[in-house]
Amino acid sequence: MVSDFSKIREIFENIGYYPFIRKKEGKIYLHLFKAKKPGKSRVIIPIALLVATILSVFYAGYSWAVPLKEMGFIDNIWVTSSIFMMGLIFILGSHELAHKITAMKNKVDASWPYFIPMPLFIIGTMGALITIKSPIPDKKAAIKIGLSGPLIGFIASVIVISIGIAISPVVPATEYMRAVETFNATHPGGITIGFGQTLIYRILLDLFLNLPEGYTLVTHPLVVAGIVGVFVTALNLLPMGQLDGGHVARSILGEKYHMLVSKTTALSLIGIGFLGSFLRYPIWPGWILWGFIGYLISSRGHPGAMDEVTELTGEDKILAVIGIIIFILCFTPTPLYVVP
Repeated sequence: MVSDFSKIREIFENIGYYPFIRKKEGKIYLHLFKAKKPGKSRVIIPIALLVATILSVFYAGYSWAVPLKEMGFIDNIWVTSSIFMMGLIFILGSHELAHKITAMKNKVDASWPYFIPMPLFIIGTMGALITIKSPIPDKKAAIKIGLSGPLIGFIASVIVISIGIAISPVVPATEYMRAVETFNATHPGGITIGFGQTLIYRILLDLFLNLPEGYTLVTHPLVVAGIVGVFVTALNLLPMGQLDGGHVARSILGEKYHMLVSKTTALSLIGIGFLGSFLRYPIWPGWILWGFIGYLISSRGHPGAMDEVTELTGEDKILAVIGIIIFILCFTPTPLYVVP
């Protein structure tokens, strides 16, 4: 069916239509939609956003580096800020370029990555995205396009965290506590941000960190960049709407159950967020916002691939399972919290 549909697609696209085939009650239906010519992408916009994001992420790295410098745990603020910036841009860029390259391989028109600068935010960015400008040909391509970003972003995050652990200072716990107390005394009113430990972070700590008794790890900002990358991976793999996980869910489950899973996931996030208000465990309240956003994008549905009739192979289903495993490794109900 794939080769037959490729010919059907070519015929109709040549006369300005996108063909979508669907199976209902044992019958196959062909739906035609007028093809819109994708507008020309202005390269200057992605470049300008990238430059702005580099600057805002560098400033965020500077904010993470200043306390470490004042406490005597790093030597050079500018170098540390640059390392943080390069680590985070590497992760976000790898994620989006993986989508772009996979889309190109499957003859899907997609934009270059749009980075989103967020000055004065603790990480300096709200991430990055690409826009898909033409329909995805089939379910196999949808799974590959959907999973390529999280998979490569996950690998990039693991690399960044591993390097970050390697360059993080290891100091006596008493020395660390004295430095923190002195810093807090001279900077009253400040807050300390903590990050929840994901499974992958615990695994990497066990692999690369061997703390002598009485010593502690002073987390380098590069580790923070990697933790952010892991969080972004988990968010994108949520099976909602047209998120990366949504592409996979639509391909595996079909239209009806994709909608059900999308809305259930969104409502679950809202529930998790409110649950944190009643439990001692510090669950991130930000899940409430993400849940509402997820419900809105889920309500819009997912157009699906053009060919939703051809069955998926075992390889496609294995890729989906890999996506689930990565999500489990990356998800935590408390990605960040304010340390009392």
